[in-house]
Amino acid sequence: MVKIVEETIEVDKQGRLVLPSRIRKSIGLKEKGKVAARIDGRRVILEPVSEDLERRVDEWRKLALGARVKPFTEDLTESWKWMSLAYARRKLGLG
Repeated sequence: MVKIVEETIEVDKQGRLVLPSRIRKSIGLKEKGKVAARIDGRRVILEPVSEDLERRVDEWRKLALGARVKPFTEDLTESWKWMSLAYARRKLGLG
């Protein structure tokens, strides 16, 4: 069930805003919590960031960066032959 909470919030001179406790509670945002901000047209969308999600993404990033993968282990000449104009024309029956 989507709960819609609308409230007007002031922006101070430094561009800061404070989310009212009612909004923070409704999205489960605790003290020192983090939010992701994105722009959609003229809307600013704030979404709580799960600390667990951040930790898991960091683990996957480390795993991916630590992987030792040999690039181009296949025969490139054979696998890329379709890129030549002559090969494409032969396959299309154009010469």
